[in-house]
Amino acid sequence: MTVIPHKSETLVLPLSAEQITHSLRAVTQPATLMQERNNNSVLFIGNVHHDKFRISRKVTYPQNYLPLIVGRIEASSRGCIIFLRYNLFFSSFLFLSFWSVFTLLVSCFFVFYQKEYGYACVAFAACLANYTVTILNFNKQIKMSRNLINRTLNLTP
Repeated sequence: MTVIPHKSETLVLPLSAEQITHSLRAVTQPATLMQERNNNSVLFIGNVHHDKFRISRKVTYPQNYLPLIVGRIEASSRGCIIFLRYNLFFSSFLFLSFWSVFTLLVSCFFVFYQKEYGYACVAFAACLANYTVTILNFNKQIKMSRNLINRTLNLTP
């Protein structure tokens, strides 16, 4: 388990790199401030280039733990290899980092300066709760995004 939430995976597909790029472009809309609301064919928001992409699942409500999917496509003799990395968005990472460090510092303050071990335990429990909620929600969003990518690339029905 890593401290910073992320996940990596590699997909080996019998399709050409051009077919993968075309499939992803067909369901990806560039990130703009004025997004089309009624386009049901758009599944991802981001950019797809000929050998790499940066996308995230399109959502209709705010989602703090949505993963940013960074992918690299490499052609091979029998298809292509896709390297995927799921990361927290920078703002979500800042939220996790700030509150984790803050609650740890508060916990240390209560242990070393005030000698209030009950308050230190509460602050440390808040730190663990924040981290646990982030990890669990991030993993849930990874699963949903992964299923959507698999469906887009026709890996699952």
